[in-house]
Amino acid sequence: TMKEAYNLMEGRAVNKDLTSKEGQVYNTWVQMDFKESDSAGNFKLNQYHQNYGYDLEAALSKHPIKELDTAKFKEDLMDSLKKGNLQSATFLKDGKEVKHYIEANPQFKTINAYDGNLKRIDNRQTKEEKQSEGQNTSQKQDNKKQSQNTNDDGPAAPQEAKKRKRKQSNSM
Repeated sequence: TMKEAYNLMEGRAVNKDLTSKEGQVYNTWVQMDFKESDSAGNFKLNQYHQNYGYDLEAALSKHPIKELDTAKFKEDLMDSLKKGNLQSATFLKDGKEVKHYIEANPQFKTINAYDGNLKRIDNRQTKEEKQSEGQNTSQKQDNKKQSQNTNDDGPAAPQEAKKRKRKQSNSM
């Protein structure tokens, strides 16, 4: 729709049912990547399929949003976010109701929140998620270093390490 096209041009993600070359219908989040363009000068479209693991309802439930308490309001909020809209929501903070704007962010499996002046709010929960992700990546790097140090058995060991790295990069 025209509204969805406008939201894509604003950089927001839109949830669509698309058809593959084989004729199968699949659900995906589509978002424009303004940093990359193709040979014709068109911006690249990033797609986040069902297998990517973005669950809008779960991302919303991490925040104290008043509209999630009522089934009708929750459904309307989710439908609006799926169209790519910047939607007004009431956050409960310290016993007070505060109006914020939210949008879906499937790339990072979360939602973006903005204040009344449309300035991005850095939520405490978002910071905690980033810290836990940072800890997980540092643990993975430590594990890689340990496995590389313990497998130095001669000239065959570097080849095995290369194979492991290839397998890991292919699985991502």
